[in-house]
Amino acid sequence: MVKTNDPTIVLLLLFGGVMLLLYGVRLVTDAMERALGARLRLAMMTLAERPFAAFVTGVITTVLTQSSSATASVLVGLVSTQLVPLAAAAIMLQGAAVGSTLVVQLLAFHITDYALELLGLGAAVAIFTDRSTALRPIGRGIFSFGLVLVGLAMIDASSAPITASPITKAVLETLSSSPVILTLTGTILAIVFVSSTATIGLVLVLAAGGALPLSAALAMTLGANVGTTIAPLLTALNRGSITGRRLALIYVGTRLLGATVALFVLNPLTALLHSLPLSIAAVISLFHLGFNLLLALLFAPLVNQIAQLATTLLPEPTSTQKSGARYLDSAALSVPAVALGQAMREILRMADLAAQMLQLSIHAFEDAGKDIPKRIAQLDDHLDEIEIAIKRYLTQLDTNLMTQEQARREIVLLYICTDLEAIGDIIDKQLMRLVKRQRRKQIAFSNQEWNDLATYHGETMSLLQQALAGLASFDSMVANDVLLRRTSLTQTKRELHLQHLHRLRSGAASSLDASAIHLEVVNAMSSVISHTCSIARAVTGEF
Repeated sequence: MVKTNDPTIVLLLLFGGVMLLLYGVRLVTDAMERALGARLRLAMMTLAERPFAAFVTGVITTVLTQSSSATASVLVGLVSTQLVPLAAAAIMLQGAAVGSTLVVQLLAFHITDYALELLGLGAAVAIFTDRSTALRPIGRGIFSFGLVLVGLAMIDASSAPITASPITKAVLETLSSSPVILTLTGTILAIVFVSSTATIGLVLVLAAGGALPLSAALAMTLGANVGTTIAPLLTALNRGSITGRRLALIYVGTRLLGATVALFVLNPLTALLHSLPLSIAAVISLFHLGFNLLLALLFAPLVNQIAQLATTLLPEPTSTQKSGARYLDSAALSVPAVALGQAMREILRMADLAAQMLQLSIHAFEDAGKDIPKRIAQLDDHLDEIEIAIKRYLTQLDTNLMTQEQARREIVLLYICTDLEAIGDIIDKQLMRLVKRQRRKQIAFSNQEWNDLATYHGETMSLLQQALAGLASFDSMVANDVLLRRTSLTQTKRELHLQHLHRLRSGAASSLDASAIHLEVVNAMSSVISHTCSIARAVTGEF
């Protein structure tokens, strides 16, 4: 790298180096996400139950993606959708923090000397490999890491004249006596860069060039460890559930507590590290690693208690009724198996709402059920919101990422959510319209008429519950039993019609208006049965 004292060239080198550093880190993360993102998410979910495996998964994921913020943001999404328990995710975050330190170790040992070689190797792999293989994105990852090293080399080249400036020396002397300000500076840089690796890489280069004394570099390193928690915190606040926010609180809290304690012992710690026979860059990188390892050793054994504390500090909202979808995480769209599972969870919520509406519907015809139509209208609106969200979510899935079985399951889920929404409309638009007519005309059913309606409603409710049980486990045997019951329910409907017509002819019916409502209620519930059987057929694959 060319050395110069020209202020313009120095500033251009510094600016260009920082931009290359940031762009390289982003490209590394994107490349590894494309190559391994789905596998990493699946590994997180699979290994979540074993603490040590969860910790190692966090380390490996961050080493590959080069961003603990990216790992933390993914974990916030997985925890928000309840795919990973809170305690396990907290352990993974400790591993992610340790993983983010390993590349810093490489930076401390003059790996920037090989920046051009890595650029060439990465470009060769990316250019001369087939697009369909995993080698191409890996080659892009190597090339991107080379850009990171070139950026650091440019910053290194610009640091010497900056260090020699008397203004710089005066500023650094002032800041060295204010470790809190330096820590805040490191925090802000990590927030702006969205990467603790980029921030600490910059600190390493400036310290190695003499622009930063050791105490200042250590304070900025502590700040970078706090700043890297802000991106996942914002992710949790933006789209995370209450559980995702608890995870973000744990991540921010443990980093902030560790950095605060370290600041109190910074002076004796600096004196101790000065005595090590290592370069200043190596000392800073080892401090970064030691800080995160120590936090992991301290907090990992207490992770369940910490999770409980976070739950106490952030309790569930008083109102648990949430409008719209809860589990549809856009980050899971790159893993079709996970996305389909999330859509299934929302469909089961739709199923619960539809069953609740049907259960309430018969009571709306009673004197005590005056508020039920309004309640059912609210439930139907909720049902419609979830159906729209599921369809929008499933249609975003990339067919190139799905197996044939997954593509078939996507169609099944779309089919089922349409039937559930139709059941809701029948109850809200047809049955509740009949309720309003009954009340407006002050119609009363005879005992026999009411018993017939209650019996048929009970059979319909039983069938829907059986179908939804088969849906929850995708059990084709249960679904087949539902389809077998269809014949007997069709016969029941026919008998109810005939009995009612005989009563009407003999003058035993309460009134013609009651008769009309009675027949329409039976027809509406028959439509519910039809859609229920349609759901059962979808579960068996016969649609």
